[in-house]
Amino acid sequence: MAGNDGVFRFAGAPVGIVGFGDLGRQLRDLIRPFKNTVRVFDPWLPNEIIERLDCIPCGLDETLSESQVVFVFASVTSENEGFIGRREFRLMKPGAAFLLMSRAAVVDFSAMLEAVKFGHIIAATDVFPEEPVAGDDPVRGLPGLLLSAHRTGGTRDAFYELGTMAVADAELIMKGLPPQLCRRADPATASRLRSKPVAVS
Repeated sequence: MAGNDGVFRFAGAPVGIVGFGDLGRQLRDLIRPFKNTVRVFDPWLPNEIIERLDCIPCGLDETLSESQVVFVFASVTSENEGFIGRREFRLMKPGAAFLLMSRAAVVDFSAMLEAVKFGHIIAATDVFPEEPVAGDDPVRGLPGLLLSAHRTGGTRDAFYELGTMAVADAELIMKGLPPQLCRRADPATASRLRSKPVAVS
């Protein structure tokens, strides 16, 4: 029993998703068997899209405060850099799990580490302010924080899949048809996105 101190069942636990693009929607499908109530904060989407996927559209405060597990998929933009900070982490339930899966800059990273250090939340991340993380960075030894390399899209089979998609779309374009597999960049959206290169790719 001692090994289960501080844990909770994911089945039925209220879930929050911050950023409901492709990854957020795929996560929603993945967790359906667990019968979670799912709240979503995404100011770029109308409520109808969120509701069609059996989720509850909510403001950020409610999404954080009412969820036992929070998944963050939001892209970092000119307007939202660091928008989850000390105040927002304090809104979360004691012992809640916070999974940062988009870009480090959407959170105040120091505030997240502080919330973990003092035991208010547990967290997992595969993104960091500086990548790769230095071998002697204290973040590597922080209890309550699970670290993972941001390498899911860097596998050999993922690169082959990207190539297959690009070739298939190129063949459509050569026939005078619009591409179907690759995402077409919207200049208005792309101009708002902010990211930084990593030292090792």
